[in-house]
Amino acid sequence: MYAEIVASGTELLMGETQDTNSSYLGARLPALGMELRQITLVGDDMERYVEVLERSWRRNPFTFTTGGLGPTVDDMTREAIARVFGEEPYVDAEQRQVLMNLFKSRGQEMPQRNIKQAWLVPSARAIPNKMGTAPGWWAEKEGHVVIAMPGPPRELYEMWEHQVVPQIKARVKESVVLTRTIKTIGLGEALVDEMATEVLGIENPYVGTYAKPDGIYLRIIARGKSEAEAAALLRPVEEKLVRIFGKNVWGTDDEAPEESVGTLLRQRGLTLATMESCTGGMLANYITNVAGSSGYYKGGIISYTNELKIASGVPSDLIETHGAVSEQVAAAMAQAARVRLKADVGIGVTGVAGPEALEGKPPGTVYIGLADAKEAKATYYRFPANDRTLVKRRAVTSALLALRAHLAGA
Repeated sequence: MYAEIVASGTELLMGETQDTNSSYLGARLPALGMELRQITLVGDDMERYVEVLERSWRRNPFTFTTGGLGPTVDDMTREAIARVFGEEPYVDAEQRQVLMNLFKSRGQEMPQRNIKQAWLVPSARAIPNKMGTAPGWWAEKEGHVVIAMPGPPRELYEMWEHQVVPQIKARVKESVVLTRTIKTIGLGEALVDEMATEVLGIENPYVGTYAKPDGIYLRIIARGKSEAEAAALLRPVEEKLVRIFGKNVWGTDDEAPEESVGTLLRQRGLTLATMESCTGGMLANYITNVAGSSGYYKGGIISYTNELKIASGVPSDLIETHGAVSEQVAAAMAQAARVRLKADVGIGVTGVAGPEALEGKPPGTVYIGLADAKEAKATYYRFPANDRTLVKRRAVTSALLALRAHLAGA
């Protein structure tokens, strides 16, 4: 079953906002038995929007739109669907009341302009939005469906998981698709592809590989007439890949590095502390995004200056001799964090986020230290230096995966 995505908003074309919604949906459509054929970004131009939407609607069973459901003049999705369907929008009394109640609960009067968010057309029904004021639309005509969802990611994610997916599953019953993503670290893409040769090239279940910032992923897609049939196809391939890659497997599906690390720390009854320089607290943020992290995370120190590194327990002679961005200082930071915060394990991160070099070391240079009661050590990394934020994110991911590998081998 084919599908397309139409993402609207001039801000997407201008690069002011990244279209993360399409990648989110694209990763989840195969599990519903859908093959994504095209993603189109369209600006706030009604004629162009209608042209793109009509083409997609006529040639696909499902079209998903994101954005354009706000109350302003440049929010055009409802009008575009109405024009494609040849129908006139009207104010739905029930949706108007839902909106009025929402504003009332906030202690506000509903602006008149928001009434646009209560519109429907005869061929559409509203999809509740628990995270915002913009309900979605499930619009269906001539056997083709347009599902309109809001642009803010947190609104779209909630609507997709709790409103849209159940309706699609109830409708699409001729086959069941199950997916499993196996995440590996420490191996190059070519080597992963070579090691997985035995299961590649099979149509069902299909196995594909792709590179991500936190390693190489293998995605298994199995199709069957029932969930049991699809699971019976998927399970042996998953077990085979886990055997092939062994300790290089660090997680599955939506599991994040910080979740995997948290699980291992809990299982081993260990605590963690961090000291960060170039990542500026991002590592601590990732760790504490996991519910229950207070059970194993003691805390972190953002030692953005040499003075604070020294005050936090890093020997000054190491900084003078090797520089703040060095293997020796990264290991000392990990050890100092562990000792100062009385944790079992410590992580230290120091590097050059860019765009300028530091201590003669180029942007993208990062050292990650790990320390426990037995030893303190550090590893050198070099990341693409054209994006300061990307360097920080990859440093955080690498630190978490290094800790994960350390814990798995402990």
